[in-house]
Amino acid sequence: MKKLVLFLVLSCSGIQFWTQTTVIDKIVSFRLKDSGAMYDQNNNVDGYYFFYEVDKLHKGQREYAIQILDQNLNTVAIKSFVDDNNTILISSSFNNKEIAFVFLNQKDKKFRVITYNEIGEVSKDQTYEIKKKELNWFAQFAAMGYTELLVPVDNKGFIITTVSDTKGIGYDLRFLPSTTEGKAWEYNTPETDSNILSLNPIQSNELYLVALEMSKKSRMTTKTDISLVVYDVDSGNQLFKKLYSREKNPRLITNSFIEENGNIVVLGEYFKDGDNILNDKSLGLFIEVLDNKGNLVSDKTISWENKLFQKLKESNEDTKNRSLVYFHDIIKSKTGDYYAVGEMYRRTASAAGIAVAILSKGQSGNITQLSITDAVVYKFDKDFNFVNLDVFKKGKSRAQSPIELGSPQLNAHVLKAMGAFDFINLQNDIENDRFYANFIDFERLESEDDKWAFVSVIQNEGKLTTDKIYIEKKKRYATLVLPGKVGHVLMLDYNKKEKKIELHLEKLNIK
Repeated sequence: MKKLVLFLVLSCSGIQFWTQTTVIDKIVSFRLKDSGAMYDQNNNVDGYYFFYEVDKLHKGQREYAIQILDQNLNTVAIKSFVDDNNTILISSSFNNKEIAFVFLNQKDKKFRVITYNEIGEVSKDQTYEIKKKELNWFAQFAAMGYTELLVPVDNKGFIITTVSDTKGIGYDLRFLPSTTEGKAWEYNTPETDSNILSLNPIQSNELYLVALEMSKKSRMTTKTDISLVVYDVDSGNQLFKKLYSREKNPRLITNSFIEENGNIVVLGEYFKDGDNILNDKSLGLFIEVLDNKGNLVSDKTISWENKLFQKLKESNEDTKNRSLVYFHDIIKSKTGDYYAVGEMYRRTASAAGIAVAILSKGQSGNITQLSITDAVVYKFDKDFNFVNLDVFKKGKSRAQSPIELGSPQLNAHVLKAMGAFDFINLQNDIENDRFYANFIDFERLESEDDKWAFVSVIQNEGKLTTDKIYIEKKKRYATLVLPGKVGHVLMLDYNKKEKKIELHLEKLNIK
């Protein structure tokens, strides 16, 4: 879906006449993706960052600036530095103490990691060289959504995951502590390892790093082994590694979270024994709970046929074309219940892809796409037994399949990394024991022009409702919808002609 919540602006309808605004000007060059929200330990917005070019200097040098705002759009710090014009921002993260930025200079083949403390002072500025082979593999893994470069460790530091040159291809982990008490460590795949390995961190806290390791014997084979790997963040020691084999337990893990008691919960889709998770269709969803030694605490499955399709039939939905669900996030209420938020999708034919394939005589162009439709919220009890499923209608979005021969599930995983789903974020209102699952919706209307909308699915006192704000296009600006503090949404309007960013923090009409 190419809209990616860009080129949008809030209309006045449905918004209270209360707003917080700020302006960032004197910008030479800015890209919308070089901005974002910083999250606290409760996954709520704690502030924002913006990276932009300030001035063009001699001999290809550029002056760049990083501006950090708090959740109310007050400036915390503005920091500038000089680098050449080959520098791009590729990752950023916040760990409740520091914010870290990772830059890549493709020409010099170097990663540069800069971290700032709570008052905007530089605490670390480190550079890592990367070989050409490593850079090429890193680009491939990143495009496939198989790597998360920068992972925050709450209040302790950051973990950097990069590709390493081995007999096959491996990965390196580096822990950068935020405190003087913390100890830096590294894990490196042995140079003699001939496997093709990639590591994709999916969750972390002050105790553990939870990651998925994908392994192939060679570049040519299609057989891929997936293992869940858990590390101790203080020492870098591997606590356990669990293989999900094709023969006995094929599973595609998409999410993980760590319970207060230290148990590790993983969610995803399960398959019948012998299935290839990269090509075959899944049977349904699973929720697995493990202790910190890898011992199985519980394992629950929910079949598509018995739960999802039954609910769709009750909603008079067409179940002929089987839809699947991609989980975006999961949250725990004060009552101990869990809510998992996702979107439905299915593989369909792409008219544009077919046209390209015909014109190129089959030499190029993917002829399939994923059609992304309704929002879904699964409810589970404290033991992860299925309780209920709610479906919330929204417009259909389409995203070209990046992997023509891959399964819908694999394509969904890659497209999620590319930002192709409509989901924005999940806000956790701890004080009121309430959450807001936020989406961008595209409504196709018969009697009037099609409309964009910002939609929140709200859980309040155990009941789910929706709230909607309509959005209209604005020709002079490129605009990005960013998560706001609880009950808010941030609109970023970039005026390229006037070289400035206008920020509007809008309060939603949520009772």
